[in-house]
Amino acid sequence: MRKIVIALSACVVILLLGYTSYRGYQVWKQSHGLAMAKGFIAKKDVRSALLALQPVLQANPRNVEGSRLMAALMETEQMPGSLVWRERVVELDPQSLPDRLALAQAAVLQRDYSLATNTLAGVAEPDRKTQAYHSLAGMAALMGNEPLEAEAHFQEAVRLDPADPVPQLDLAVVRLHRTNVQDVAEARATLERVILTSTNAFLCNQARRELVVDAMKGKDVPTARRLSQELAQSAKGPFTDKLLRLDVLLKTQSTEFKPALALYQSEAAANPGKIADLTRWQMANLSTADALGWLQRLPAPMQTNQTVELLAAGCLLQLKDWPGLQAAIQKQNWDDPAHPGNDLEFMRHAYLARCLRGENFAGASAAEWSVAVQAVNNQRYVVLRKHGLRKLFELAAAWNWNTEAEQVLWNVVNVYPEEKWAYPVLRYALIQLHRTRSFMQLMDTMSKRNPEDLGIKNDLAATALLLGAQEFKPNDLALEVYRKAPGNPYYASTYAYSLFLQHDNAGALKVMQQLSTKDLQLPSIAGYYGLILKANGNKTEAKAYLNRIATAQLLPEEETLFQQAQVGL
Repeated sequence: MRKIVIALSACVVILLLGYTSYRGYQVWKQSHGLAMAKGFIAKKDVRSALLALQPVLQANPRNVEGSRLMAALMETEQMPGSLVWRERVVELDPQSLPDRLALAQAAVLQRDYSLATNTLAGVAEPDRKTQAYHSLAGMAALMGNEPLEAEAHFQEAVRLDPADPVPQLDLAVVRLHRTNVQDVAEARATLERVILTSTNAFLCNQARRELVVDAMKGKDVPTARRLSQELAQSAKGPFTDKLLRLDVLLKTQSTEFKPALALYQSEAAANPGKIADLTRWQMANLSTADALGWLQRLPAPMQTNQTVELLAAGCLLQLKDWPGLQAAIQKQNWDDPAHPGNDLEFMRHAYLARCLRGENFAGASAAEWSVAVQAVNNQRYVVLRKHGLRKLFELAAAWNWNTEAEQVLWNVVNVYPEEKWAYPVLRYALIQLHRTRSFMQLMDTMSKRNPEDLGIKNDLAATALLLGAQEFKPNDLALEVYRKAPGNPYYASTYAYSLFLQHDNAGALKVMQQLSTKDLQLPSIAGYYGLILKANGNKTEAKAYLNRIATAQLLPEEETLFQQAQVGL
């Protein structure tokens, strides 16, 4: 026995040493990878830095520093996955103010109003008393068309840091769009003064941009052309300033437009980021066919660039050229191993599914869509799987593919419960599509995750009562919810319907009569009240309430229930 004990002890020691060595190696591997990535970043070797980060994040997907570096690198390269990695960093370190503000800034730049506002809403109250917070909150408010809120934020940013000229410029921009003539004149003078006196090229160019928009609004063509020309000639300005110049030339019917377009097309032809900007501009201001024609005239090496392939596919998709799109992308590969976040093979298969559906090959289309979903589930990082599923849902919703959209939402709800966006979207979709049983299943799932949420419990009880799903014990559930919040008209109507089904008509009527007249007038509540009034012999009043269901959003079972109740009235 002693020998056995000694042998077992030795095994435990060996296992512990082995585990310690393994853990030590994993820690060293991550720190070594991060050090290598930082070294490559210092040399501006983005590709090598990204490759160095991959094993770090594969070994530890929760490595905050690695995720932060990945986000910064992808922003530098203007890759579509940059926002995904910014979200991941905040998910891993939600209390970090710099990371939260960086995500909000990225969302503002990419015009994602919902993400920007939700991110800023998560900033702790003490951290909201900073110039950086108010500047970003002002930008988000502008994006949401809330100029008064934006102005309040910019005013506070100026108060907190009077020496920073950026919030002052932002404040002038907001006031430039007021209706008061004097306020507009003062804002315009402030922006013109910035151009004349500031040595900050960024501020000067931002002032020019706003004044160009203002001049076009006021039909001041000479000023718009002059300032847009200054912007386009600025060595430090972004390529989008040249697109603003094109806007001005096109809308003022200038003879300079065609030469300028040709010049900027030539400049953009070797840069994927500029190609993307100019393609989108042409789609919005000329035509999708013009944009596609230019893409197809790019040098052959550039046409195999992933960005260009995506843009061309997007044009063909918008034109509904199904044979052309299928021929273009059939043999392409939208995977980019060197750039995590740019593995977009799932989108290629989704586009192929759309082509096949457009050509009436339903079976082949369904098969391609399944491949697209599987490609997302095979992504190397969880954060990219979540992003891929969201993208597939957006595509399916845009194409009115209700079945596919619902399947994706169920995938997210079941596998990634932390993705809070999916539940309300799926809930709404199931109601709109009259999928009562699926809606009940969703409520069951959510009730188990949120046992204290009375609204979810009530929805589960109500649908189970309508479907006769006694396995959920809906009568007990309805009573439980009602007892906790008897004043809620929806909870009361569910409990009253439960009593009605148990043939306690008097009890059901008593519960409903505890509600206010205003609550009883709510269309869906009125339907249940009318049903119960009829059961208690009050047909005249029942008819008046049942007539109110015409404006209610009802499940099919409710429609049938109330229609049957109207018989004989």
